Order: sequence, then C-alpha cells, then structure tokens
Amino acid sequence: MLTYTLWYGTSADNITTQGKSSVPTKPGESVSIEQNEGLGNDTMYYFKVIVTDGTDEVTSKECNESTYCKGEYCSGGGYSYPTCTGCSGTGRVTCTTCRRYRKKI
Repeated sequence: MLTYTLWYGTSADNITTQGKSSVPTKPGESVSIEQNEGLGNDTMYYFKVIVTDGTDEVTSKECNESTYCKGEYCSGGGYSYPTCTGCSGTGRVTCTTCRRYRKKI
C-alpha cells in the first residue's frame, strides 16, 4: 500500500509544511490531493509529493502555483480577480459599478 503526502512552502528551498495525505492505495491506482487550508491569498507556493510504502519513500520534483484573491459579484457588475494589494489587507474591494464595498470570497 502506498501513501502520498503533499508538502508545501513559500520557496523551493523551504518546502517544510506537511499538507494533506492520501488514503493508502494500491500501486497503479490514481490519487488526487487538494491543499486548500493553511494557504494565504496572492502567494506563490512550491509543492512536492512524497510517496511511501512504509519502508521506502520517493520524493517528486518541486512545482509551484500561485493563489489569488477572488472578487465577488455585485449588481451591475461582474466577477473580477483583483490582486490582494487592491484590498489593502481588508479583504474588501470596491465595486466599480455601484462603488460599494464587497467582501472578497
């Protein structure tokens, strides 16, 4: 049985946070792991996967992906994906149509 564990960090040299692990699988079975907790907005993360059978382990190459701040719909407008610098850390952006604050989701 194989177990896959996702590791991540904010630089290729700092992949030290253990993320989600798969349930034990048989060789040849596909595995999907999502890490959506513990991540910040608008941040580049580096990931690797470690596979173990309880005795030996193999580590994948690193890959990276950036998170984003998702805008929210408001009447008269639409979805937008502004960078987090537009919310100044408040978690809110101003709708360009109605000029009201809308909380980012």
